[in-house]
Amino acid sequence: MKIAEALRILELDTLPKSEKEVSVAYKRLAKKCHPDSGGSEEAFQELGAAVDYVLRALALVDIAVEKNKKRSKESDALAEKRAKMRAEMLKRRAEEDRKRNIKATWAISIILVLIVLVGIGTLIRPRYIHWMVEKERVERMATIISTGPDRSYTIGWEYQGQYFTEVLNGRFIDGKWLVGPAGMPMMNGGKYIVSFNGRNPNYFELKDKYIDPETADRYFSLVKYPLAAAFDLSENDPDVVCIYWSVLDEFGVDGVAHLFFGGLPMRKNWKHNERSFQALKESDTFQKLYRSCLGIE
Repeated sequence: MKIAEALRILELDTLPKSEKEVSVAYKRLAKKCHPDSGGSEEAFQELGAAVDYVLRALALVDIAVEKNKKRSKESDALAEKRAKMRAEMLKRRAEEDRKRNIKATWAISIILVLIVLVGIGTLIRPRYIHWMVEKERVERMATIISTGPDRSYTIGWEYQGQYFTEVLNGRFIDGKWLVGPAGMPMMNGGKYIVSFNGRNPNYFELKDKYIDPETADRYFSLVKYPLAAAFDLSENDPDVVCIYWSVLDEFGVDGVAHLFFGGLPMRKNWKHNERSFQALKESDTFQKLYRSCLGIE
């Protein structure tokens, strides 16, 4: 027997929701089907079989519903457990992120503080050194002992029977000239004024804009060629000698650097280049010097 046949016998359109509905249908039809009421034995047995079948079907439905309820509860419990685990995980991650952010913030803050301190130190150090030098200033002629390929050069000077050496950093111009603060090449054997604290010579300042006559002659051997070319003169022309010494006297080593590097573009030498040379050349002071060298009033 199939469920549709059992429902037909019980005169039901759909599966009943409870055993009570089956009992009501059975009682209503039993009177008709019972042999004592004019029915047949076969019809009565068929009714009983239909009732049994429908009751079993209801039992199976109840079991399925219970299973679904149980499964639903288990699913809900599992979902709740997963939700709690996810919430805990998110909370833990948020805490870890917070700690990482704090560490990163501290690290950035420390780096910024260090950068600021280094910047302040870089700005203050030369002034502090100058202040220390001026407290008990002594001057001597320092000599370039050596130059290195790493932008460094070593100076040395004698004071009170002791010989002091210091390593300084310059900068390369055009890939071949190692220059000092005043902008001219630092050559081995070149002599420049060094100022230092008489009690502590570790505080010193190299005054490379002040040079001895021998170093000035060595610079002239470098400058006379570009100087002569710039003014369309012969390198042996006395006017070249006059212009060089006049510029050195009036503008110092910095002015000589304008002459020496006057043919370089600014990208190769930001301080001493063709623009700075042109500005020097066009200045009233230089024009007077130039006219005096030429004997022009």
